[in-house]
Amino acid sequence: MTQRDAGGCLAAMKQLVSRSLSALAGLAVAGLLVFSITAHAEGMHGLMLKDGWSRETTANARVGGGYLTIMNHGEMADRLLSVRADHAGMSEVHTMIMQDDVMVMRPVEDPLVIEAGAVLELQPGGLHLMFMQLEQPHVAGESLDVVLVFEHAGERTVTLEVLSMRDSMERMAESGGSHGDHDSGHSDHDSGHSDHDSGHSDHDSGHSDHDSGHSDHDSGHSHN
Repeated sequence: MTQRDAGGCLAAMKQLVSRSLSALAGLAVAGLLVFSITAHAEGMHGLMLKDGWSRETTANARVGGGYLTIMNHGEMADRLLSVRADHAGMSEVHTMIMQDDVMVMRPVEDPLVIEAGAVLELQPGGLHLMFMQLEQPHVAGESLDVVLVFEHAGERTVTLEVLSMRDSMERMAESGGSHGDHDSGHSDHDSGHSDHDSGHSDHDSGHSDHDSGHSDHDSGHSHN
């Protein structure tokens, strides 16, 4: 190989190395750009879902509750639009309200707003998730995946740990939740069925009195 050929090879190698370094630099810049965009998005929609749990239910239960903490570390408010869970036919956000001096449970009609820097507690006795038309009971020791759909942060999955009745009572005592208030909503719902059945009983009683009148009337004809 002549000196001229060696010089040409060296120049080609330098050009190849230069192009490789330029390509690597481009990749590094692109990586930093993606990281910056991702970090900015996380800052804008920095929601954290934590401490998710649920209480065990009976084998034939049709409803169950869910509780968690939503922390908004972002720079803007967000709204919880809907809830979805595979183990329930319908999932909603419910709250407890005072009605005729009795605490009752009602669905929340408007999306929940989580302000920037705010913490929203979903717990017994207040705002909470309500799962209806259960396809399977909540079994202590198992877990449930629930999807929360937010206006800006999109879909976020939270895992709820199913606690036994005893453990759930301890958890509520720690958080200051009220087991009685939550059950009051269910009791009020059952009370509606009881009133409905009572109406049937009164209606049947009316039929009995009416039939008794016919019997007395027929007895009078027989006497004549």
